[in-house]
Amino acid sequence: DFECSSMNQYAVRELGFSQSRARDFVRLAQKLESLPAVKAAVVSGDLGYTKAREVIKVVTPATQDVWLEAAAGTRDQLVREVKKAQNAAKVDPNQGELLPSEPTVVAPRELPIRFSLELTPEQEARRAALVERLHKLGGIPTDPAELMLEALDALVEQNEGPRGPRATGPSVQIHVHENAKTGRMTVQTDHDERALSPAESSRLHCDAIICKPGERNKSTIAPSVRREVLSRDQHKCQSPGCGRTRFLEVHHLKSRIVGGTNHPDNLTTLCSACHRLRHERGGTVTGASAISA
Repeated sequence: DFECSSMNQYAVRELGFSQSRARDFVRLAQKLESLPAVKAAVVSGDLGYTKAREVIKVVTPATQDVWLEAAAGTRDQLVREVKKAQNAAKVDPNQGELLPSEPTVVAPRELPIRFSLELTPEQEARRAALVERLHKLGGIPTDPAELMLEALDALVEQNEGPRGPRATGPSVQIHVHENAKTGRMTVQTDHDERALSPAESSRLHCDAIICKPGERNKSTIAPSVRREVLSRDQHKCQSPGCGRTRFLEVHHLKSRIVGGTNHPDNLTTLCSACHRLRHERGGTVTGASAISA
């Protein structure tokens, strides 16, 4: 009846939309077809157009509820959460061989925690000089967060003294709670309890100590097997181009969920950063001790 050849033309001619706004509306409508919960919120008026435009940048069918919860705040707060989620999908360029084929965008409660320091100009000059020197020496992470953790770990090691030859675990341990019904994992931080992403949760299942009320603690990988794998891999991350020697974890090349075992041939050594990316990607690590999928 309106003699329009497309939705864009109808929106521009009959509704007075600009071309760009018409395209945004069509894009939003198409995206909502795969997001029933978000679509229902838009239809009911609970989620306005401007917030919906932000939400569809990062939401997936699995994260609709948490993003709708995030959208209940102000638009500025939502924009910040969306931007942080998009930035969280970016990884260290030096670990490009482990990049996922599609960016991993996380839900709001899984977002990284922002940490900042105030330095005097002299302190900043020293920090920059030390970082530059470390990069020249090689073998250190370029990611600032990983670099800070390695520095703290080195200080702990320096003050504690040499560890025994049978010590294979990290210098410190963190306690992660797993919901028995949902499998959801959370960790307590100085910024309240935070949820771990599915990739982080999957990674922790590889190499952990499981504590259940009334039962003895149990390692997912026997300490003797862990020592054997670390020794075989020369206590270095086996991801190509990495070679880090701190925060080492043992990874199952074939997941136990699909029949993988704790035999050393099915295990390889990865640093925590490469291990995390490995689970986000879901592919296979290639290296001296790895097997191809």
